[in-house]
Amino acid sequence: MNILIIGDVFSKLGRKILENNINKIKEEKHINFVIINGENISHGKGINEGHYKWLMTHGANVVTLGNHTYQNKSILNIMENTNNLVRPCNYPESSPGTGYCTMNYNGIKITVFQVIGELFMKNPENTTSFFKATDELLNKVKSDIYICDFHGEATSEKVAYGLYNDGKIQVIYGTHTHVPTNDLRILPKGTAYISDVGMTGPLNGVIGVKAQIIFDRMINEKTHFFDPEDEGEAQLNGIVVEINEKTYKVEKVEQIQIFEK
Repeated sequence: MNILIIGDVFSKLGRKILENNINKIKEEKHINFVIINGENISHGKGINEGHYKWLMTHGANVVTLGNHTYQNKSILNIMENTNNLVRPCNYPESSPGTGYCTMNYNGIKITVFQVIGELFMKNPENTTSFFKATDELLNKVKSDIYICDFHGEATSEKVAYGLYNDGKIQVIYGTHTHVPTNDLRILPKGTAYISDVGMTGPLNGVIGVKAQIIFDRMINEKTHFFDPEDEGEAQLNGIVVEINEKTYKVEKVEQIQIFEK
């Protein structure tokens, strides 16, 4: 089976390039299962109910979130009533929503979950270690295939996490930095790994935000609110992972990068 994973969809340009290319990718790569990070899809500030439903109509099987999970309050209306909208599993137990979901594909159990990093991240109090939370989940949830979205800033955390869980989880991919890394590979014990799949959205903003806003913040110490770059060129970043349906082992990984004016 072929699994398509698409990095942080950011605002208007992210939605546009996704809509323009998702069906073509699915057809050309013979995709069976789609995972999309949607925590920035609504104007770069979380996800709302309408955009969640929009992702469903465009073929997403699972939508992962991140540090902006609760930024758009309208999503709380459906978080408790859907099983495929995944927030970090190492958030406090009292947090709304779920940290994982298990889907059935042709009799194969696929569990998708998310952890959030600690370095340079503003997390809620009582957030559990991502190592501990993962150990607990793997012991509790029995599945044929495990896929983890590691949402974090620090590549050191992600690399350590990948090596620690090599052979336990079929796919570990990073999100959040919005910059694709060049370390896609199959680790020694069989886990497909990349530190960050990159973003799907503006190409010439600063990780999605209008560049002038960032210039003013960095140079002139101004405090403008972030505003997405919704005009110009766009990029779509992701990976395709081929997994053997009998052995559940990763056979091939491929990076996807599309640019569009």
